[in-house]
Amino acid sequence: MSIDRPAADLPRLSLAETVAKRIEARIAEDALPNGHRLGTRDSLRREFDVAAATFNEAVRLLSARGTVSVRPGVKGGVFVATPPPLVRLGRKMLELSGDSVPVSDCLVMRDALEPLLAREAMRHRTEADITDLRRLAGEMAVAADAEGGVGYLAANWALHRRIADITPNKVLQHTYVSLLEFVENRLRGVTPDEPATRYADGPAVHRELVEAIAGDDPERLDAAVEAHSRLTAARGGAT
Repeated sequence: MSIDRPAADLPRLSLAETVAKRIEARIAEDALPNGHRLGTRDSLRREFDVAAATFNEAVRLLSARGTVSVRPGVKGGVFVATPPPLVRLGRKMLELSGDSVPVSDCLVMRDALEPLLAREAMRHRTEADITDLRRLAGEMAVAADAEGGVGYLAANWALHRRIADITPNKVLQHTYVSLLEFVENRLRGVTPDEPATRYADGPAVHRELVEAIAGDDPERLDAAVEAHSRLTAARGGAT
């Protein structure tokens, strides 16, 4: 059965994230070793029954996390990869902590890192980065209008993960993304569908954050980060 849905129902990136999560689950459940060939792009795309753009985005997400590698040629395809040491360290810390780590503690740490991450994004962003961030902020607005909590949060997390991609500071990037993924995984199964009005102010706050990153005014960026922090505090992490 296809997991694709019309664009008005679900942003493409949340579909890609769903595919990525399913591939990650397969690797973990089957204990697939480094170098194991998962299949070709086309065979996997057909297996998950999604559009090429959706599957390519899923592969990009997994490659960025160090979960898979892509090799060209007749014997190429998508292979299991060993995540970089920093990624393994962040995941191991959260695995060892298990359920003893409350989401609130991770949110405190995530919020403490966001001002630094935003400044790094302003400092290092390219035109391509800004184009991506504006697209993702637009997908958040679509999800807020069309869906309940699950779709909106998927678009929200995708935007923040893309902001993290900009910094060349891999320690900061992987620490932040590890915290984000922990919160995402804990909330994904318990977030109910909710009226769009609950998230009515979220898209505007995130659009301003993106435009502040695109600009050169540190005071505007600080104000945008502060507005986002207030939104996070009001929603308990569901921004």
